[in-house]
Amino acid sequence: MTICLSAACVQQQKSDLFSYDIPEEYLQEREDIPPFWVATTAEVNDFIKTKVHKGQWELLGHSAGGRPIYGVTYGSPRQGRGTSTYSGASSVKKISAYRGQDNDKKVYMTMAGVHGFELEGIVGSVNLINVLETGKDLDGNEWPEIVSMLDSLDRIVIIPLCNPDGRDRLPIRMEKFRGHEPDAFHVHEYLNTGGRDGGQLIGWPDCKEWVPIPFDKFEFPGTYPNDNGYNLMHDNFFGQVQPENRIILDVAEREMPDIIMNMHTGVSRDNYFIEMLSPTIAAYPPVLLKAWQDLYTHVHTELTLGGLKKTMDPEKETRRRPVTGAGSMNLTSVLAFHCGALSTTVENGSHGYTGVYDDGTPVEHTPRKILKSELTAHRAAMQFLSRNGGVPCWEQKYK
Repeated sequence: MTICLSAACVQQQKSDLFSYDIPEEYLQEREDIPPFWVATTAEVNDFIKTKVHKGQWELLGHSAGGRPIYGVTYGSPRQGRGTSTYSGASSVKKISAYRGQDNDKKVYMTMAGVHGFELEGIVGSVNLINVLETGKDLDGNEWPEIVSMLDSLDRIVIIPLCNPDGRDRLPIRMEKFRGHEPDAFHVHEYLNTGGRDGGQLIGWPDCKEWVPIPFDKFEFPGTYPNDNGYNLMHDNFFGQVQPENRIILDVAEREMPDIIMNMHTGVSRDNYFIEMLSPTIAAYPPVLLKAWQDLYTHVHTELTLGGLKKTMDPEKETRRRPVTGAGSMNLTSVLAFHCGALSTTVENGSHGYTGVYDDGTPVEHTPRKILKSELTAHRAAMQFLSRNGGVPCWEQKYK
């Protein structure tokens, strides 16, 4: 099937028309899309505008392709500024010099859809908003511990869909489930990282060889890049920053969060469970590295106890695993140095296929289980922040 979409080429000629010859079979949708699966740009934007009442929604700006990007906030923001930059404050090991009089406020931030068709985090973010608004996710499940965070945390900041350009490049709500056979991942990866002639994969992490990606070089450029061809995780952060990342960086600077959860899709087939990735840069601030280890332990323990990891053994599931293909720097680590937040990437499994256990039996990985794992990760991270006091307390605890 040929899909024609308006997109910007690497010269940012946004009026150019690209034709994507995606194999029609790859565009088959799941027949039984559950009602809690809110994941298109139109659905997300409509939800934010019509369902947010306790919180506040705002238009944060526009993508490279001119599409709106919205944020939702709860609670009161930090007031005023400190006397220094984050770099200066980190040098004297005093975050209050950067954050000012409201240093002790606890601020939680999460974002999703940095890669446009990684829908799990988008769905989780929308349902997180619904829990904060109504007490329930869109499947009718109550999450009282999350609701209590409205009192326990000073500020909650949510950007449900950071890359609407990439999301709109693929006009399906939910991909067809393709099982657990070794090649079941193929369609999902094609739709995300792109393809060559005849449905062949560009592949991960090979797709990162082109930033920006030349739209006319491949059969389908995937949904990682915005309409300027940039994978937002690997932007030119110290040069011409893409508009989506300008929004994210500005929100992080404005809000000065303690924790940022960057929600993605992509875990190994032989350990097909939600995973918080290790920081991807050796010089990650030492205080944040130590706090990250405790956050990792807490979040993975909660996921394990919820039956959302490979085993029911918290000790085994809280051992850090090496990360391959992530690079030495990306948006997550840049955010840590930008505003001093404990910034971390969380990867979930895909709704389009599943992995296997060690004995070869399939992992039960339903959309409802995906939703539960997303909200469990948010709940655990929020509880960690509530109980551990944020960056000022970490400075004392880990110095």
